[in-house]
Amino acid sequence: MLRSKAFISFFSSGLQALALQVLGSIFFYVISVYLSKDSFGIISWMNAMSIFITTILGFGLEQVVIRRIAASQRSDWAAAAFLFHSLAAFFAALLILWLLSLVLHGDIYQLLPWFFMAQGLLFLGIPLKQFLNAKEKFTPYGVIAIISNSLRVCGAFYLVAVHQLQVHSIIMVMICTAGAELLALFIYVITNTGFSFKFRFQAYKKLLSESAAQYVSVIFDMSLSRMDWLLLGFMASKAVLADYSFAYRAYELTRLPMLIIAPVILPRLSRLMASKPSAKLQEQVNAFNTAELLLAMLLPLVFNTLWTPVVGMITGGKYGATNAPEFLILSLCIPLQFFINLLWSLSFSVKKYKAVSSVTLSCAVTNIGLNLVLIPLFNGIGSAVAFLITNLLQAALYYRLVNKHVMHISLRPFIILFPTALAGWFITSSINIHFLLRLLLGIAFYLVIAVVSRQLSRHTIQNSKKFLAQ
Repeated sequence: MLRSKAFISFFSSGLQALALQVLGSIFFYVISVYLSKDSFGIISWMNAMSIFITTILGFGLEQVVIRRIAASQRSDWAAAAFLFHSLAAFFAALLILWLLSLVLHGDIYQLLPWFFMAQGLLFLGIPLKQFLNAKEKFTPYGVIAIISNSLRVCGAFYLVAVHQLQVHSIIMVMICTAGAELLALFIYVITNTGFSFKFRFQAYKKLLSESAAQYVSVIFDMSLSRMDWLLLGFMASKAVLADYSFAYRAYELTRLPMLIIAPVILPRLSRLMASKPSAKLQEQVNAFNTAELLLAMLLPLVFNTLWTPVVGMITGGKYGATNAPEFLILSLCIPLQFFINLLWSLSFSVKKYKAVSSVTLSCAVTNIGLNLVLIPLFNGIGSAVAFLITNLLQAALYYRLVNKHVMHISLRPFIILFPTALAGWFITSSINIHFLLRLLLGIAFYLVIAVVSRQLSRHTIQNSKKFLAQ
């Protein structure tokens, strides 16, 4: 077993991931089933636009703040500076959107300020959340987020029960639950931590200067996950966007283990990489990478086997077979995302901000260009292909960066496990038996090859534990 501290960190981080991904997916599942595809497509577009706006407003401070606080106890002021920045940016953006809604015609532009308000209230809580995460206190926000997202799901079911599920009513539920979450987070931080709201302008300028080096990176990194939604909204029908966004949300849900791991390893690497990494640390990081990829390669095999029969059943045939190709292509990015997250964390922990920005900028421009070419030709499938190609490019560029400037990361797990997982899925999908039996056969095939190739071994497990226990 992991040492208690590491186990508690993963458990607490898992609460946050459960609230944000699982309960969030349930909420969007409910509205996707009971709304028309056009209405769901509108909500998906406004969600993507609101996230894009808040990313711009954040100025890249989110990652810098958590690195600063994790690396030094004297940097707690960074969270307060980020909070005041967020407040000013939120109200300025809300005012601009209200003014634009008076000029631009169309329901979607009239609704956008309201939808942004819901996303913006969550944005205001990020400095407080990052303050707690940097201290590796994941549980408080996890509990708060579970309660607020559970209320959101209950609100959606209530609207269904009273036959009032509409875009307007959904937005109001989102605003109320986001406001309740922000209020609860403020109360906890004020009453249970030593958080100081003292704002120092010179320190804030220093923070902005540090984050500026990777601001472009943060914006374009966001565009990798939401620009396809925005472009589909402009270049394809709302129904096409609904199919793609449903598949993409499912893909995001399958990355749940990575979302649990990511906030745990970044503070840890920020501490461990403060000095030159030793050969022992390099061995442990490589073992952890292998353990991560063992799980990451298995996820596409499992979820693609279940996709059409299970999703078709729970959505009454509305989704499933209609967007199976999109999900298949997107799911191939899951192991790449695990790999990229580790490489990015290593790069960020040694302050390679400019190099990270260059990688992200190159990939984002490539992604936008591919979407502009492929969406008119293949609609949602084109966006999925563009996303896969961009992930491959991003992984290759980060791999080169880390191996040149940080440490050597072995590609052996990718070379062995990726073809094994694909082979397991292709072989079992051709067998005419119940999908659950196909799933068991595919998993068995994958694990046997992993053991024989020594990717799954005691050495890997022990070294991964040592890395996480530090």
